[in-house]
Amino acid sequence: MKRFLFFAMAVIGMTACSIKDVPSVSFIRESYSVSRDGGELVIPVNSTGVDRVTINYSNGDTWEIEPETGDMIPKEGWIKLVKVIDHYDTRALARWDSALSIIVEPNTTNYERSATITVRSFMAEDNVSIKQGF
Repeated sequence: MKRFLFFAMAVIGMTACSIKDVPSVSFIRESYSVSRDGGELVIPVNSTGVDRVTINYSNGDTWEIEPETGDMIPKEGWIKLVKVIDHYDTRALARWDSALSIIVEPNTTNYERSATITVRSFMAEDNVSIKQGF
């Protein structure tokens, strides 16, 4: 009996040591297309917790050039992060997933705009592309 108890405790100990918390983050889709009218968009994301969200715009949407001097002035972004939804129901099987709620401004330019949203969870990160027609 003592041997069996020792063996059972050893198996439980090895099993407990093999379980690891691994940071992860992934978007359900790789990209989203938004109409030129803009609007609100909710982007589902699976993660071990959203730590940071960054939005990077394509080159044409990063700077305005002052015509007289050629100075570069930072443009205000056309995507606003409204909030990170902690528990978002994806209508799939019951899970506790997160989501990003963003607002995309109308596109008044004469070109397609694009941006990349990066979400980080601990050391893991993933990207999703946003494209908006003109």
